[in-house]
Amino acid sequence: MKKPGALLIFLCVVSVTAVFPQAFLNTSKYFSTFPLKPAENLSDNDFVWAAEKENYELFAKLSGKEDLIDSNLEFALLTFYSPEVIKLRPAAANNMLAANNIRISGMKLGAAIYKEMTELAYFTPDDKAAIARYEEALQTVSEKSAITRQQIEQYYSTYVKDLITSLMDEEFNKVSFSLTNNAEKRMYFITLIRNPQNGRYTINYETPSVTPIVKTLAAAARESLINELRKRTAEFSQTDIDYIRAQAASMPAVAFQDSVRMDLINIINAFYLKPGSNTYDALDAKWHELSGQKGAGQAAASSFSRVLSALCDGLAKIGM
Repeated sequence: MKKPGALLIFLCVVSVTAVFPQAFLNTSKYFSTFPLKPAENLSDNDFVWAAEKENYELFAKLSGKEDLIDSNLEFALLTFYSPEVIKLRPAAANNMLAANNIRISGMKLGAAIYKEMTELAYFTPDDKAAIARYEEALQTVSEKSAITRQQIEQYYSTYVKDLITSLMDEEFNKVSFSLTNNAEKRMYFITLIRNPQNGRYTINYETPSVTPIVKTLAAAARESLINELRKRTAEFSQTDIDYIRAQAASMPAVAFQDSVRMDLINIINAFYLKPGSNTYDALDAKWHELSGQKGAGQAAASSFSRVLSALCDGLAKIGM
């Protein structure tokens, strides 16, 4: 009997990923699952200090500062591959990088490394030392999780679109703006969020001050939220409410058909699958196309910019 080929083995491995959320690791969200105090940071917390010296030194060097865990990716690598730290992780972190499936978790970490290396290779191709560090990190994950470089690259190509989609879903269903009512001598910083799964709306409104106060109100639908705001007569006038309704209507997920969202996702995905002047210029052209429109188009351009910034500092230049 012939042994299964590498492709068949890979397909068997990848088929298991459906049972895990976030097929492509969002390292920022992973870090946010840890119950760290406001004064703590990536490099100064109990989770990092619990790690073995050899693992700390192994992963700290990825960013170029050999004695400091100073990136979300380094933090993710350390907290997964350190036997001491993995026992301390919160359940939400384990849901994203399952300790009982080292191969799939290794695929996620390897793909995250490959993504950042892809960005480095495009934006700073002359930084050979940095690219070499990422190559070394890929080899480390490959050995520790018993997976191949080819499997990591295939996982990246298959699932990087999941990361892009999750970020776009978040940003397309959100609009932020300030509301000033001179007659009432009142100002709010407002974020309006729509849940793409059930259409539920949440509004966060902050009164700027030395100690800002943030209030939250939620409702099953947009008009239900507007009706709840009407009840808060001490905080919102009818003019305020009319402005909020207009802003809500400009939310990209509401103002545009889903094909616009998918077009943006596909354009970003094309860059990550094949970075080059053509795919980068397509990103820039799409931003200019949206920002040249009024109202909802500019809101969509802002959402697009936030997605690009969340993905990579190099892409943050688009729209600036």
